[in-house]
Parts: sequence; C-alpha cells; structure tokens
Amino acid sequence: MSNAFVSLQKLSLAYGQTVVVPELNLDIREGELIALLGPSGCGKTTTMRAIAGLMTPQSGKIHIGGVDMTHTPANKRGIGLVFQSYALFPHLTAFENVAFGLRLKKMPVSEIKSRVEEGLNTVGLSHLADRKPAEMSGGQQQRLSLARSLVMEPKVLLLDEPLSNLDARLRLDMRTELQRLQRATGITMIFVTHDQAEALALADRIVLMKDGVIEQVGTPDELYNNPASKFAADFFGFENIFAIKGSNIIGSNGSLTANFDAENGHLAWRPSAISVGSGPFQGTVMGVSFAGEQREYVIKTDFGQIKAANPAADPVYEIGTLVAFDLPSKSAWHLPNVGNDS
Repeated sequence: MSNAFVSLQKLSLAYGQTVVVPELNLDIREGELIALLGPSGCGKTTTMRAIAGLMTPQSGKIHIGGVDMTHTPANKRGIGLVFQSYALFPHLTAFENVAFGLRLKKMPVSEIKSRVEEGLNTVGLSHLADRKPAEMSGGQQQRLSLARSLVMEPKVLLLDEPLSNLDARLRLDMRTELQRLQRATGITMIFVTHDQAEALALADRIVLMKDGVIEQVGTPDELYNNPASKFAADFFGFENIFAIKGSNIIGSNGSLTANFDAENGHLAWRPSAISVGSGPFQGTVMGVSFAGEQREYVIKTDFGQIKAANPAADPVYEIGTLVAFDLPSKSAWHLPNVGNDS
C-alpha cells in the first residue's frame, strides 16, 4: 500500500527466546480505523505494544508518519494509549485526569484549560468535569480515558480491548462513540480485540491474526462474506466446515456422498444456512437452545456434528429426535486447500 502512515516492515517480535510474531508486514493509511483481531495468543497485543514502543523488535522496522520509530522511546512517538482497565487516577477529578499529561508537558494554564474543556466536550463529559472516576459509570470512565489520550493530539491512537470491561449495552454505545470520535478527529486508530462483532462493527479494515501471522486483511464485508482460509471461515461464523474430495464430504466421524459440484478443499456453511426439518440427510438432535429470533441445534450425524439455526417460529425438535436436514449447495462457501487448512 502506498502512502502508508503506519508501516510495519518484516517485524519480528519475541519474549526472550519465544518468537511471538515471526515476520509481519502491514501498512495502515492515515485516518484509518484498523482492528487487529484474533484469539488469545495470536500476537495482536504484542504487535500493538511494539507500535507503542513498549517492546523492542527482534528485527524489522516501524515507521510512523514517514519516520523510522523502531528505536524511538515510547514517550517520543506521539502515540496515545487506551487500556481496558482505563488507568485513571482515582483521586483526581475528570478535569484533572485529562489535564495530567498536559501539565507534565508544562503547557500554559490557559491552553490546558482550553484543551481539557474541548476534550471533555468531544466525549460528552463536560457536565462531569468535577467528578472523580468512582462517581462515574464504566462507559463514562472509558470516554474519560479516551479524552485524556485525545487531548495530547497523538499521531496514532492505540486501543487495547477497551470495551471488554463494559456490559453488553454499554459496549454497543461505546462502539458508536468510538466511530463518532474517529470520524470527528480523523485520527488513525488501531483497535485490538478478540471479538469479531466489535471488529466488524467498527473497523475500516480488519487484520485477522493467527499464531503471529496475518491470516487475512480486508474490509469487514470481505472477511465476513469471503473468508480466505478455514481458520478465517470458522472465526467469522462458518461453524460447519468439511473437507470435500470428489463426491464425498469428509467429517470427523466419516464421510457422506453428496455429489456437490466443487473442487477439492473445504465446504463451509453458517448454521443459519442449514435447513432443519427437511432434506436428504438425517441426524439426531443432541442440543437445542432458544436464541431470540432463532433456535439453535446441535445435530449428531454419521459423518460429524452439524450446527444449525432455524427461525424460532418454526417447529421445535427436541433432544433425541431424529431429524432430516439439508446442506444447500447454493449456501456453501468453497475454500480451496490453503497451507495448514488442507
């Protein structure tokens, strides 16, 4: 990618002798909101720490704004950090929490006041300037943490699982708030999360990582609808993935002749694509759960386990029931054999 604002070039990261990220290349545009997504241990937080200057790369380069920052101290990089723990000073008011970094820079009092007021206004907390963190809700504390970083006018804002401590409703509210702030300020944001729903809702692009390696990069729509590997498909909700060889689907317990018109590799279905109650195949219901608009089923078959989801208004199939089901070929996503996916 040309004109990258943040560029990671052949970046290798390790803790002692343990290499966590073997060689990572990634370019991020200015003003872009990027999500580093993946399961625990995939290297996403380690990558963020390297960008922030909190760890030294084993090899490779980190460029920010066209400048080599690989060995620049963290406090000289112009990076803002927002943690899941908020890291607010409990004895200071909201105003003083936001002003703290500006006072360390020995800014004039009038400029500090102006910046803090603007920062609190940006996150909608002007009316709580005199409150201490303990007198604020979790969502308000998270917005205060954002304001404290934004007033420092960072080149890049790094957010490490910032919504994980919030309840479900607050997480939804904060997603909207983060999007609004990013659009309003135009700041480059790198958002670390293990939650695909957050990444899909927030990011301009998603960087999906596995074992320290980038598995796939693309827009939320691209990763959700066009996963490039078995890992990516499973991560984005294709919970039924089977190898296919010739006319056979190969599951964990055996094979099934299905006569699908597909090349060797894997076929994947989302649970909502599996038709329960009719079809050429049979299995036994091993689990059923109500999930609002859908009813989710786990079905044991001769070739492996199937996960399906029917509209909640459809007939209910109890545990132990032998049911018919279909694997519609038009709903299958084909994954060629790629690397370790074969």
